[in-house]
Amino acid sequence: MRMTLQVLALVFALVIPAFAQEKNPAPSSARGQDLARRWCGACHLVQLRLKDIDPPTFTAIANNPSKTPEYLRKFFVSPHKDMPPIQLTPQQTEDIIAYLGTLKKR
Repeated sequence: MRMTLQVLALVFALVIPAFAQEKNPAPSSARGQDLARRWCGACHLVQLRLKDIDPPTFTAIANNPSKTPEYLRKFFVSPHKDMPPIQLTPQQTEDIIAYLGTLKKR
């Protein structure tokens, strides 16, 4: 019986961290790009490199110094004028922020 409990404890010790990692994978710019195309692309031009159109393109947003990751995290969880109510998960928010990071001019 004691050996069974030790084996179970070992299994849980190995499995629980794996589940925790699956729940919060690293931000993915590819997932962010997919989300941006599907959810934002009807209004925002996701891949166009123009700057001065309304609503702004994702490139314009990415290159606006005031649109920091902290700003974007707050923006995505608050209602916005003229935008449909989109509720992103924290992971989706991080994925879109990662995608925006790929559009910044170096």
